[in-house]
Amino acid sequence: MLNNIYFMLLSFCLAYVLIFTVYFCVIVFAAVFKRNKRKKYSYEENYKNLIVIVYSHNNGKTIVNLLEQLNKQNYPKENYQTHIILDNCTDDSSNKLEFVGGAKLWRLNDDAPLGRDKAISWLLENLLSFKKVDAFVFLNANRLVRPDFLDNINDALNNNDVLVGDTEIFIEDADYYEKVWSNVNTYNSNIMKLGRSKLGLAVPIDSDITVISREILEKVKCIDFKDANSELKYSFMLTNINCIPKFVPQITTYVSSIDYELRRPDFKFKMTLFFNCFNLKALNNFKFAEFLFSLFKPNPIILIALLVLISTYSFNYIFNFPWGVFLSCVLAVAFGLSIYKSNLYIKSLFYLIACPFYTLAALFTNTKLYKKINELINKDKNKDTEKITIPVSVTNGRNVFPCYMDLISEGGFKKAVFRYKKKKQCSEQSYVRMCDAVKNISDILEQHGFRLKICQTCAYFSPKIDGTNNMVKGYCNQKAVEDKNCLDNPETLIWSTCQYYIPQEVNNVIDISSYIKNR
Repeated sequence: MLNNIYFMLLSFCLAYVLIFTVYFCVIVFAAVFKRNKRKKYSYEENYKNLIVIVYSHNNGKTIVNLLEQLNKQNYPKENYQTHIILDNCTDDSSNKLEFVGGAKLWRLNDDAPLGRDKAISWLLENLLSFKKVDAFVFLNANRLVRPDFLDNINDALNNNDVLVGDTEIFIEDADYYEKVWSNVNTYNSNIMKLGRSKLGLAVPIDSDITVISREILEKVKCIDFKDANSELKYSFMLTNINCIPKFVPQITTYVSSIDYELRRPDFKFKMTLFFNCFNLKALNNFKFAEFLFSLFKPNPIILIALLVLISTYSFNYIFNFPWGVFLSCVLAVAFGLSIYKSNLYIKSLFYLIACPFYTLAALFTNTKLYKKINELINKDKNKDTEKITIPVSVTNGRNVFPCYMDLISEGGFKKAVFRYKKKKQCSEQSYVRMCDAVKNISDILEQHGFRLKICQTCAYFSPKIDGTNNMVKGYCNQKAVEDKNCLDNPETLIWSTCQYYIPQEVNNVIDISSYIKNR
């Protein structure tokens, strides 16, 4: 019985590998040999009106160079506009951009950053009413572009409504993990995305460099750039209405590895998306169905080839061992050809080979089995560990979110872990004092537009200098401020909170009094 089940599983894997081998070879040969058929246009008569939207949150070190490069495009000035969203920027971006000029600045000065998705949606509501606009270019503020950037967009828009540009990453002080994904990004762009593009297949949206025609935006009436999961879902929505996002390598942006943020859809989300979209109606649309099944594209090609060899050697299939060797050789030749044509160095091959193992390791470390084993291994280490969990809340200036914070003491060192649903944020290092670990967490949250509502960040709070290492106690001055005759300042813990919370920026008696009156 077990042998039959094992045989059926291996047969299924072999069938999958057969299909993937053909699929992979077609994409590779399309990327290497197939040429794009481009129509010639007279640019003097076909310049499209473009609006470039750049989202920025404290990107002062790159946004100025980007604006200067956009101002120097080989494209008629009267045919494009640049709009820059400054989302609650606390650096000097605004002053620098005003000095450079050439762009319309939209300043959002709420208590917390609105976020790229909401900020761009808000701006689009204002700009979609512009009649003389053909397409919108969405660009991240950490990018750099060449003088022919808009020219290449104009060229590609003659045949397509949604364009996805290329990203070239400059390696600067990158660790091994970042180098792996940088080379994987280059390989995917030069082979997988390019091959899919030449075959007319869809690629996922990248909100860091995407172009969408006004006609499509008026049809779908939204953008969804919240995160990698949202971008993938948005790509499927566009493909479902036969608007295929096309990868155009000529639309190139450049970014430093220091500023680049790797965003990948969650495996669980991809599986949920597949089962939600899988139906007979969807299968009638070939490009949508192909895009849907591409979610199962495997990373470990070498491991799959080994699986084929082992399975055909151990069992008698329709395809015997010589066929398994032939299939593995075809897969290896296609992979070798893709490496040769991907403009990567020999050293990059080792990074690509390491990628599947990184992927498998990431999947394994998220399993309950790994966490249980890790807990047993570190059981003795945890004897000197103390941990308490406290409920806290954070605010973005409009809403309050209930969360938790773990206060951990390990071998005399302190750290704090902030938890919201399934997301975690640990203090950047271990501290001697717990108050410093908690302060680090509050600083990290503020960088992301959130405020931790605890006594330590309250204007009424003053620390208690008691000579201890933790410094977890202080005094609440709320009664003393509102009643000058009150001499009783009750003690409180730094992680406590109450209804009288006031932001710490209001840090003296006069400011507090005026704040209370105006509240």
